[in-house]
Amino acid sequence: MERKVGSVQEICEYIDAQQDSIMQLWEQMVLIESPSADREAVNRLAAHLDTYLDAMGLQRKKISFEEAGSSLVAMTEEGELPPIALMAHMDTVHPVGRFGEHVFRREGDCIYGPGVYDCKGGIAVAILVIRTLRHFGYRQRQLRLILSGDEEVAHGLSRGEGCQVYADAAAGCAAAFNCESGMLNGDVVYRRKGGAIVTIAVHGISAHAGREPEKGASAIREAARKILKIEELSDAKKVMFNCGIVRGGTTSNAIPDLCDFTVGLRFPTNQDLDEALRTLQAICDDNADPRIHSEMTLKTVFKAMEPVPGTEALLHVYQDACEQLGMSRPQPVYSSGCSDAAYVTMLGIPVLCGVGVRGSDNHSMKEYAVASSLTEQVKKLVLTILSLT
Repeated sequence: MERKVGSVQEICEYIDAQQDSIMQLWEQMVLIESPSADREAVNRLAAHLDTYLDAMGLQRKKISFEEAGSSLVAMTEEGELPPIALMAHMDTVHPVGRFGEHVFRREGDCIYGPGVYDCKGGIAVAILVIRTLRHFGYRQRQLRLILSGDEEVAHGLSRGEGCQVYADAAAGCAAAFNCESGMLNGDVVYRRKGGAIVTIAVHGISAHAGREPEKGASAIREAARKILKIEELSDAKKVMFNCGIVRGGTTSNAIPDLCDFTVGLRFPTNQDLDEALRTLQAICDDNADPRIHSEMTLKTVFKAMEPVPGTEALLHVYQDACEQLGMSRPQPVYSSGCSDAAYVTMLGIPVLCGVGVRGSDNHSMKEYAVASSLTEQVKKLVLTILSLT
């Protein structure tokens, strides 16, 4: 027999009572350092969480990759209504050992450590949401937890297959919540720009710069011409182009036969990405000297998180839940940062992003999370899910 879902007060009291145990899990996750490029390190965290979720009685599926750390999907029993997805990622950015002996430390209400905010606190939020709803007998909707192992490198290590994990696991869901890094003021992300990295390799002809310069064709000169044209395209309101790394030449008295550079893109819609790539390809193919040829390669892509039908309604439910808890009504934010929420909105599923623990300075040695925000964020999400009809 199903237990009746408790009152708001009972739910909040239960969540508060779980604070010590969820803090222990949070600390354990941070101590298991898991940089994206360290496949075995990410797999250690995935194995730890797999055991933890098994003890919760969840069905689980681990997806392994040749070069990337595993992704992990866990779920409750099927319900009468379409499922809800909770998302986060296990990988971080700093090499193992960079934080020395102080991998996890607490000062007042602030917790410091690699990935403590981005995104291991978010994993703790998602797990406690599921634990709370199950404790109160919630069976209306299946709850799906989706955890990636190479989010920080735009799923480049899994060669894009990590994106497909989200698409497969979230299929059929009514809504999703990405427990990514939350904002200090409690606002929530409803839309994100996409990002991509492109490399252009310019191949010229080497020659002695003093004796026979006419026999050469400078790859650096051609690359510089292209870089200037690309930079002029950048528009903060549309697509932003940034040429960030340039490499070429061997010595000052030789005309360089090779120069390559990277272009970072930020785009508001996925259609904008397609148009930007066509523009870059045209610049790549246009060489001032016919002896030069250039090649363009799309290295990584993070799709844009675009609003879909139902996003606004989901936001209102979340805002109402915050008010019901006596908290301020969060405002929707359009972020230039990328996240895996994009791969769920591409299915037409509404997503709220940035609903993990609050904090700041992610990807830096100063990264921190606000400890008390964990239970606050859990309460918001539990009440939101209970309010979905």
